[in-house]
Amino acid sequence: MRTILYKRVSTDEQADSGFSLQYQEQVLRQFCEYNKFEIIGVYTEDYSGKDFNRPEWIKLMNYLKKNRGKVDQVLCLRWDRWSRNLHYALDEIKKLSLLGVKINTVEQPIDIENPDSKVLLSLYLTLPEVENDKNSIRTTEGSRRARMEGCWTGSPPRGYKCIRNENRKATLVPNEKAQFIQMAFERMASGLYSANDVRLWLAKEGFKLPKQTFYHTIRNIAYMGKIYVKAWKKESEQIVDGLHPAIVSEDVFNRANRVLDGRVRQMDFESDKTDLYPVKGFITCKKHGRTITAYTAQGGNGQRKHYSYYICTKKNCFRYRVEEVHGKIEELLGKISWTAGMVQVYRSSLQGMMEKDFTGQKAKIEKLKSDREKLFQRKLTLQDSFLDGKVDSGDFKEMKLRVEGEIFKVEESLKSYQSEMSPFKEYLNKSLPMIEQLPEYWRKSDGKTKKKILGCIFQEKIENLDFEVATTSFTPEISVLLGLEGVFDSGKTKKEVVSDLFFKMAPPLGLEPRTP
Repeated sequence: MRTILYKRVSTDEQADSGFSLQYQEQVLRQFCEYNKFEIIGVYTEDYSGKDFNRPEWIKLMNYLKKNRGKVDQVLCLRWDRWSRNLHYALDEIKKLSLLGVKINTVEQPIDIENPDSKVLLSLYLTLPEVENDKNSIRTTEGSRRARMEGCWTGSPPRGYKCIRNENRKATLVPNEKAQFIQMAFERMASGLYSANDVRLWLAKEGFKLPKQTFYHTIRNIAYMGKIYVKAWKKESEQIVDGLHPAIVSEDVFNRANRVLDGRVRQMDFESDKTDLYPVKGFITCKKHGRTITAYTAQGGNGQRKHYSYYICTKKNCFRYRVEEVHGKIEELLGKISWTAGMVQVYRSSLQGMMEKDFTGQKAKIEKLKSDREKLFQRKLTLQDSFLDGKVDSGDFKEMKLRVEGEIFKVEESLKSYQSEMSPFKEYLNKSLPMIEQLPEYWRKSDGKTKKKILGCIFQEKIENLDFEVATTSFTPEISVLLGLEGVFDSGKTKKEVVSDLFFKMAPPLGLEPRTP
């Protein structure tokens, strides 16, 4: 069998002899020699196994694509040497299968083509993934605890270098570039220079910083001896005193940032704008396939008035006024509400038709209830016989088990028949009255609630604002309501309207097929 050997370690596993590249290759070669496998090539990876965006694996796959039919299998030591993510691994197995190549391991061999092996494969691939997830959580929690204690985690900011203090805790100390950082803050704090003036001056002194990097540097609280701790689970974000020394005082830092605030356009990325742009995320650009974003701009010619838009992120593409989009949404909600109201007019007739339609089911339900009562009675009689000594213990257990099994089957059938009658009735009595009030509910709701309403209306993102049923992906219930316009033709009799409503509304609501 023509075989490619694949061995992998990540940087933090290098010291473990059980994972070493030399050990893996030795075992793989011995296995191939024993089984008389022909080794086509060896690929060595020093990369994380969390996904397949790895240099050597990409080379291996390119080789397989260019040499179809020349390789039979890829062989690894263990499954976690190949992948530590179940989802990505299963996808990669399919790609290999299309190339006519199998993947297997020496220490955990399985038959990929055997359906039962998928359970074992999932176990082999999931355990390393779970381990990775736990390590990630432990790392995040450990990093947060360290930062709460004033330790520095991560790469050092410019002007600092990482060290361990006398207590072996990670922190920072100023390096040779700290003087440039200090002078930059002092020049900014003076108010005599713009941010770009200071940045260009630093460049002449030999300390070059890109424009955005300079802004981030002036805003970095680490330079006044503070550490930012991100929010985690139920714990809020915090700013704590760091173990490292400050390069600038709080007063200089604050004055420098006040000057920067006056020179740089402030983009508010933090505050929640859901109330202003509730439709954001529901519209895509039909031309570029991009999800639209939103922004507010000040009017030209010295106007103080601000205008809000939903826009495509591609330059010179469309933009919609927020008021226009919201008006279209309210028109749609009005149409849905009107149709729901018209259906409500015929609700009693629809319920009557539903009751008639389920006559057969009702009879079966009554029979199943009767059968259940008989089985319960039989169980009681059996218990009395056992207590009176008419039935021995072994026969009692066997007969009791059989009766309880029959009771279970009857109750399951009863639940099934009863559930068939519920969706349509519940839709008429609960869902429709709420849909009828949608426009009013929309106007009173906050942005987050409006997003939930839109999520119940649209099944996929919108590409245009005409909201035609044929071109817009509505949820099944809304799609049915919007398709009922022709049912309310003034030329139809009430009986015809009710009949059309019933047969157009029932199938999408998940009702089971009728039993003759």
